[in-house]
Amino acid sequence: MKRRLSLSTKILLLLLLNLTLIVIVFGIFVRVQLRLELESFLLAPARERITSVSRLLALELENTEESKRNELLARNSAAHGVTFYLFRGEGEQVAGPDVDLPEQVRERLRRGRFRGRLPALPLPPAGEPAALPPSSPPFLVVTGNPDMYWVGVRIPLRGPASPETVRGTILISSPRLLTNPFFFDPKPWLGATAAVLLISFLCWLPLIRGIKRSIEQMKQAAERIAEGRFDVRIPTSRGDEIGQLGTAIRRMAARLEGFVQGQRRFLGDIAHELCSPLARMQLALAILERKARGSQANSIADLREEVADMSSLVNELLSFSKAGMKTAEVKLSNVNVAGAIQRVVDREANGTPVHVEADPRLEVTAEPDYLNRSLSNLIRNAVRYAGQEGKIEVSANSAGKDVVIKVADNGPGIPDEALEQIFAPFYRVEDSRDRRTGGTGLGLAIVKSCVEACQGTVSCRNRIPTGLEVEIRLPAATHGGT
Repeated sequence: MKRRLSLSTKILLLLLLNLTLIVIVFGIFVRVQLRLELESFLLAPARERITSVSRLLALELENTEESKRNELLARNSAAHGVTFYLFRGEGEQVAGPDVDLPEQVRERLRRGRFRGRLPALPLPPAGEPAALPPSSPPFLVVTGNPDMYWVGVRIPLRGPASPETVRGTILISSPRLLTNPFFFDPKPWLGATAAVLLISFLCWLPLIRGIKRSIEQMKQAAERIAEGRFDVRIPTSRGDEIGQLGTAIRRMAARLEGFVQGQRRFLGDIAHELCSPLARMQLALAILERKARGSQANSIADLREEVADMSSLVNELLSFSKAGMKTAEVKLSNVNVAGAIQRVVDREANGTPVHVEADPRLEVTAEPDYLNRSLSNLIRNAVRYAGQEGKIEVSANSAGKDVVIKVADNGPGIPDEALEQIFAPFYRVEDSRDRRTGGTGLGLAIVKSCVEACQGTVSCRNRIPTGLEVEIRLPAATHGGT
């Protein structure tokens, strides 16, 4: 059987898919941006940081002897989590760890904006950094095998003992870019992402909850209508299409209730009108039976049996029609369950062993005649179809605010596909059955109508290995009654 997902699960999966796609698109965007120079807006804070650190380092290099420049670069490398190198001209390494530069990096060093020696520049006042050449922003080179990121910054290079200024390049390398705080600080982006997600949830959550709540209400209303209970209540506060659907369901329930009540009233009226002519026919047959002789007596006896069957059918139609009245017209009271079961068993068992297990203190809120009629029909059916297969079991137990009454037998049961239809009026498991072999098809329909009139529910299931179990669930009685 195909597993179906709930609406909440589908919404959650759609949200996760949406976020995954956003992350993938953002990742592609980041990769594209990083292939550009440091002018990428993602690396704007890094560009400013690199420029500032390079200016300060250039100032320190001016006041540091060449023999101590390696130590200076090592301290800065440890402090910032990257590796600093110092190059002169078009690729002559001056300080920093020995490195074999990739060709792409050497080519970038040769593409400097100023070449050869620069004119002598006056030393800046103490504490101020040396000025960088104009139009020489930091550059980024990405190499592979293994991946490495190289950032270069042009600086004027001179020593403390010589005022001669030459072109210099501070080269910064790192195997990581986005995960290195020196280049990229993820905290603002994580904060922005969290803020976006929070705002999205705050915006969408009320809408999704409202839709889910409305759909759940309509589902419950549809289930009540399917059970023949048309007193559905759906809030009318929504003005959108979901609200219009709720209004349509209420109108449908009202019309169905009118149709069903009209049908039951029609059946009741017909049955009531048939009672008088049937009574007169039975009286006339009784008179004829006393006067009939020979074959006439047999014919009258057959006719009397047919009239008796018609009378029984009319009585069941009257019961079905009466049990279908609105709940508000039915007066409910507290009924002792064990006593009601025992009275029905004594009347309907007809010698068939019936095992009763019910707490004598259990009480339900019901209409006594309706409860009696429901139990009578169930036990009568069990005796008729499974009385020869073993004892019949009747039990009653408390289940929270309800009381569950079960009538179970060891008979052949019914086909699984008929379980949902067995309580429909005039339904027979086998179409070939007539009123002698399968009844009128109203017995279980009367049970359902009576139980629902008492604000309860009825259902059935097949037992394993064989047998049928019918369950009646009614509200437990409260002290004081109704």
